[in-house]
Amino acid sequence: MSQPNQTSKLAVMQNAKPQFPEFEKFAESIKSQERAKFAYEMKHGLRNNRAKDEKPKETAQKLLKKARALILKHENKQAETVLRQAISLEPKDASMHALLGEVLMKDSARLMDALSCLMQAVKLEPTFGGHYALIGTLLMRLQKFEEAIDYFEIAVKFDPKNYIALSRMMHIKAHRARWDGFEKIPTYLKQFNNTRVLSDPFAFLSLCDDGEFQKQRSLSQVRAKLTNPVKAPIYTGGRPAGKKLRIGYFSNDYYNHATMHLMGGLLENHDRDRFELYLYDYGSKMRDHEHNRARQSADVFHDIRHMTTAQIVDLATRDGLDIAVDLKGFTEGGRLDMFNSRVAPVQVAYLGYPGTSGLKSMDYMVADRITIPSHLRKHYTENILYMPNCYQPNDESRYIAQMDDSRESHDLPEESFVFSTFNNPYKVTPREFDIWMNLLKEVPDSVLWYYVSNADIIDRLRKEAEARGVDGARIIPTGRMQPEFHLARLKHADLFLDTFNVNAHTTASDALWAGLPLVTKTGEQFAARVAGSILTAAGLEDLVTTTEKKYHDVALRIAQDPDYLADIRMRLAASHTNSPLFDTQGYTRDFERLMERAFQNYLDGNAPRSMGISAA
Repeated sequence: MSQPNQTSKLAVMQNAKPQFPEFEKFAESIKSQERAKFAYEMKHGLRNNRAKDEKPKETAQKLLKKARALILKHENKQAETVLRQAISLEPKDASMHALLGEVLMKDSARLMDALSCLMQAVKLEPTFGGHYALIGTLLMRLQKFEEAIDYFEIAVKFDPKNYIALSRMMHIKAHRARWDGFEKIPTYLKQFNNTRVLSDPFAFLSLCDDGEFQKQRSLSQVRAKLTNPVKAPIYTGGRPAGKKLRIGYFSNDYYNHATMHLMGGLLENHDRDRFELYLYDYGSKMRDHEHNRARQSADVFHDIRHMTTAQIVDLATRDGLDIAVDLKGFTEGGRLDMFNSRVAPVQVAYLGYPGTSGLKSMDYMVADRITIPSHLRKHYTENILYMPNCYQPNDESRYIAQMDDSRESHDLPEESFVFSTFNNPYKVTPREFDIWMNLLKEVPDSVLWYYVSNADIIDRLRKEAEARGVDGARIIPTGRMQPEFHLARLKHADLFLDTFNVNAHTTASDALWAGLPLVTKTGEQFAARVAGSILTAAGLEDLVTTTEKKYHDVALRIAQDPDYLADIRMRLAASHTNSPLFDTQGYTRDFERLMERAFQNYLDGNAPRSMGISAA
């Protein structure tokens, strides 16, 4: 039997009409993707990387160096491509697998892929602490906190100088109310006194109240990751008279987040005859009511989550921003890199991170005379823009749900005095807890209503109470609620007990807005002075203390003196209409005047300098 003529078969196939049009589309798509990939790799020098007579290992190391440079510029897609090429040349190099895992970890949808890479790195290099530290970080992002602690402890065991692992381990232990090593913290902190030590600045805020220490942590992070900050351009004139001031706000928290709870009213109340608002979103987790509110408040809203640093800087330059406001600092997902490369002539740190950025190109930080008094200004690399009252905005339109509930529905006793703490558990240390337990002893039948992020923490806290001679059942747990319901439940508490190193911030404003008094103790660093600023702006200075003894005594007096508590509640109710804390429009006008003054200083050819304004 003769074989078919292959040439004629090919000719028939070429001349025939496609029998499967969907497949043809798919095939063309694949070809298009391959062409795009080829062009992409050619453009970025990712093909033919090997020089003549160069060994694969040498080429792989060049690619590894290139990938690290790309990561610093947030060019993660390119970095992934480069790393995969490097791994194809050196598949047993653990550092390449680990770095690829670190890149993939930046995308929340690829965390399992990242874990696979990191486990491969551990398999290749089982005694290198850095790999375990990365796995711990990934587990931390997955909120697998106990498992994360285990991996950080392994990392520190293999490498006692892995300070990233050590700082994150301490921070997560605080989140979990694991105080077994609390007495070791001063010893741990001594290891970070070297400014060359790289660590997470945010992780230390609750561990110590030391402005200079926190400044050094920020500086070490900046020195390690951000070089050659871009100076502000020199103003050359030519600005049209009456041109609106263009402000750009940069964040990834334009959703149901504390940032929007505070500044939603500020965005909505900006004077559009004098200001144009540009919002840059590099990763909000959801498109909810608050996200839509932010979009509607903006003249221009940019979703920049997939942009590199260079692309963001280019976009902001084309937008012609006058002032750029960073709302993140060293909080989760912050992008100080773009401010290092400069996105506007005037750059301002505001609201998100309660400390200095350490960035030379961050011209200003917004504060007030309580959060940063003149004698503490040395702990901040920025010049300070002083608001006349509290630096923190508040939204006077925040809704409190109307709930037909009772104390009993929250497992609270109807007649007892209810102390409460709604701060994130990581802010609580044994110092505060000791005072709280003494208060429970001194106020019979009182209870402590305690916010816990995970239900299993309550067993640990009750054991801590028992160890201090207090019935553990007197600690009543409560968890997360939607903001309007959280505000509503606060009416069932009598007094909010604040934490020391990191005060209540948004949570303090929540309490006062809902009519719940708060007692605080001020410290040195910004984070330890916020509640004092908030209470002062509300006209409740007598609830601001400076020592642990005074803190205890004020809280005890409130619990034992019904007339004093009634007076506080009366003044607190009046503050909703007669204090600057809840005057959103007044705050906005003050904030605008401060921004205008800072920008005029730039137009006048002056270097940034600390300045403030008087109350209108």
